[in-house]
Amino acid sequence: MTHLEVLRHLPLISAAFWIGLAAFQVYRDRTRTLTERFFFLACLFAGFYAFADWLVFTAQSLSWATLAIRLSLTSVVLTEFFFLMFTFVYVGRIGRGHWALAILTGGLLVLTWTSMPESVTQPSPGELFLPIFSPISFIMLIVYVMAYSLAGVVNLFRVYRIVRQQSRRLARRAAGLVVTFSVVLVLGLATNGYLGMTRNTDIPPLFSTLLILVGGMTAYTLYPGSRERISEAIRRFRAKHYVIKSSFLIFQDGTLIDSYNTGPESAVDQDLFSATLDVIQNFMRTSFPILQGTSLRTIEHGDLKVIIERGRRCYLTLVLEGEENDLLRRQMRDEVLAFEEANQVILQNWRGVPAEAVGASNMLRRILQPVDLFRA
Repeated sequence: MTHLEVLRHLPLISAAFWIGLAAFQVYRDRTRTLTERFFFLACLFAGFYAFADWLVFTAQSLSWATLAIRLSLTSVVLTEFFFLMFTFVYVGRIGRGHWALAILTGGLLVLTWTSMPESVTQPSPGELFLPIFSPISFIMLIVYVMAYSLAGVVNLFRVYRIVRQQSRRLARRAAGLVVTFSVVLVLGLATNGYLGMTRNTDIPPLFSTLLILVGGMTAYTLYPGSRERISEAIRRFRAKHYVIKSSFLIFQDGTLIDSYNTGPESAVDQDLFSATLDVIQNFMRTSFPILQGTSLRTIEHGDLKVIIERGRRCYLTLVLEGEENDLLRRQMRDEVLAFEEANQVILQNWRGVPAEAVGASNMLRRILQPVDLFRA
């Protein structure tokens, strides 16, 4: 096999890696919060982009090559959008202005399927099919990719600065992701942009293949084999924006298992609270049949919010003041699932005796306290 044939098939490795990351997110039940969904979709479409590039490189007909090129452009546009939205929500909150980015993305997708590419040619049999773009559409595409990527890199640098204040070891991982993505962006745009401008068919564009480096660094950064987690460092940082007043662990039938208040001023009637919450949820499901199969997640009143995360048999409720975030919700769900796993037999045969459940008090206290990270 020649070096050209190797380059043609390398995107398959990148596609398998990114789609594998997306599948791993599903396996770990990491598709519930907005942050997790954006990350999942970014991984999925990165995989589709690499796979579509492989289809372009191996196409045997003009019509198939044209379709594959449009699928490749669509995938890279969506990958950039979901990557940028993930970085925004990971370090902060998404405002209305951020959703305007979806309008730009939608406009570019319409342009892709109506005007890009203008034509597709094959200089000679056996060579790669070559997309021909109008200068305006090609510049729009390059500017879009550069702008969204650079904004995402800026947000990743914000992650690095936050993590650096808590753990040098984690900061090195975060810095590695920033550097890797920046290098791949420069090399990818240089190769794809150069080949596109010169209409070179000797070498397949390398951006989709180079993305495997970003995938590897992402896996190393976000899934380290140690106690330290970047998500925990970010959660500690964002915990400054809310104050938890009370926490309640409730069985699915409305029975209060345990509760914890941060002080006398936060105390509420525990049994009345759990019973009322159960009534509200039942009222919503009964009054609005369209809500069947869903559950109440947030109640707001003045400066206070009641946020709810469900496990399989229990749900955890926090009363807080300030801004909630996805990382707090993820911690809540993980804690509930761990509690249910430790009390599986008791919960399957629940008799309404809270004292039989093990570890509820410790779980509620952990929710109120940021995780300590090692300093390295």
